[in-house]
Parts: sequence; C-alpha cells; structure tokens
Amino acid sequence: MRIFVLLLSVIFSPALFGESTGWSTYISEHGWATVSDTREGKGSLSEAIALVPDDVWLKHFRTFPSVGDVTIQNELHDFLASKYPELHNEALASAGNMHNPKVVALRVAFQEALMFTSLVTRINASLKSRCERITSASFEKFTIRNSGNQPTYSAMVWLSTKKCT
Repeated sequence: MRIFVLLLSVIFSPALFGESTGWSTYISEHGWATVSDTREGKGSLSEAIALVPDDVWLKHFRTFPSVGDVTIQNELHDFLASKYPELHNEALASAGNMHNPKVVALRVAFQEALMFTSLVTRINASLKSRCERITSASFEKFTIRNSGNQPTYSAMVWLSTKKCT
C-alpha cells in the first residue's frame, strides 16, 4: 500500500506523559518519517513517535534548542565547558554569530555534545521497540548568545537514525 504524504499532530495531553508539547509527525510517501519540535504542534514526543507506523523508517528528529530548554542548555554547556574548555571559552569571549571563527571552531564539539543530551537518550529509549536509534547529529545556524549567568546555544538540530542490525 502506498504511503501518502501526511502531516499529523497529536491531540492528547502531553502532561500525561511528562513531556513538552509541540512535536509533530511528517510521513513521506517514500517510506520515511520526521518528527519535529515545532513548538506549534499539540503533541508530546512519545505521541509523535507513536504515529509512525512500524513499517516506516523514523529517519530524522528536528528540534530548535532555545533558552526555554533549561535541561538541554545546561547539558550542552556542561559538556562543552568540561570537554572543550579552551575552544568553549574562546567562543564565549567572542561574538556568538554563526560565522565567527571562534564559534565555527566549536561546531564539531557542539555536534558531539548534542549526542550526549538527555533528549537523545529519551528518543533512543522510545525508539528501542522500533529497532531504530539516533546515530548522528547535525545542525544549521549554530550561534551562542551570552545573557545572564550561562550562554544560550541555538541551532536547527537534526538527529538522524539508523535501523538496528
């Protein structure tokens, strides 16, 4: 049976699942799906994943870490500060725009830090029954903004999966 392009959103209360709202599911006619944190959707991450049929590869997750994502911001900061202190401090001391050479130098470290967030852990736990897992992170428009006690790391993040073998 041919899979049609669908854009689905969940209407169940995410509070029941202890997750933030805003996740939506896109199913491609080519046999893969993307779950996106749109902040405009109505569903939880668990519900968005549950909308993807078992025979459809849940290929990508897209999210936009923001100042409101306190846990992820703290995890990114702690990882970068402990594993890449020199690069991190140089990037923080410079203008945080995406073209700044000091921020560019932190891109690989940021990619690595993304893989160690609780979001990736939570997604992988949800994918276990599907025999899929997050294997890589990529991003667009990585910036660092200093405001207050801790910087805010911002980017359009893509988490990509592979099927278990």
